[in-house]
Amino acid sequence: MLLKPCPFCQKSIPRAITVCPYCHRNEQGQSVQVDSSANELKAAGGKLFENDLAELSSDDPFIREQAVVRMAQKGFGVVQALTSILSDLAKPGLASVAKVLGRVGDRRSIPVLIQAAKFGDDDLRTAAVWALTQFREPEILPALLSEVERPHPTIQSYLAYVLGSYQDSRVIPVLAKLARHSSREVAFHAAYALGETGDQEAIPALRRAARRRDAMVRQAASASLRRLGARPTEPGRMALYLVAFLVVAGILAGVYFQMF
Repeated sequence: MLLKPCPFCQKSIPRAITVCPYCHRNEQGQSVQVDSSANELKAAGGKLFENDLAELSSDDPFIREQAVVRMAQKGFGVVQALTSILSDLAKPGLASVAKVLGRVGDRRSIPVLIQAAKFGDDDLRTAAVWALTQFREPEILPALLSEVERPHPTIQSYLAYVLGSYQDSRVIPVLAKLARHSSREVAFHAAYALGETGDQEAIPALRRAARRRDAMVRQAASASLRRLGARPTEPGRMALYLVAFLVVAGILAGVYFQMF
């Protein structure tokens, strides 16, 4: 079968079809309602689906990951069944379900993933946030920005890394705040991401980050300043200049007092 990339979600789809089964857009970019109930029933039904579904909640991480891969290979046909499962936060294996939905990339899963990111446990939140970052739909960025505000260094660090890929002014104040985070990993990723935005508004925040005590954060901030065409702050060199100035001033002061 000859495949082509969807011009909107970049998923590989058969050349013969004109409506992407993943993002449900036609060749003009218009949203199209796809009746996939028959495909979903076929993909979601049967013993194989049930086995994979059970393995998504396995205690063995390797078995879980293999189940995620197999389930995602079924494509958009499993989306309706999995979104229904994910809507019940009391069920087991939901983090793996979120990973499948992120791999499949069907827009229908976005609302339930946003809810999972807000109300799930730590494992589910982490998986749901990752899944949401696989989309580039307009409603994704506000959801990610709201998640940044919640105190969870692992998620904040990952989001700082991801937000740098958004050419959107809304990410600058959020990344600037994360660059002041007490966690060096969060601050490092935020400082690096500020440079990735390509926005000159990030320069003041990067100059502040370049004065932090943590060498790793300073290096990330300096590299980002260079990418933005700004002169990196060099606290070491400035300190040498200050010492030299004080020495010279001391010598001049001694000469001055000797004269009187």
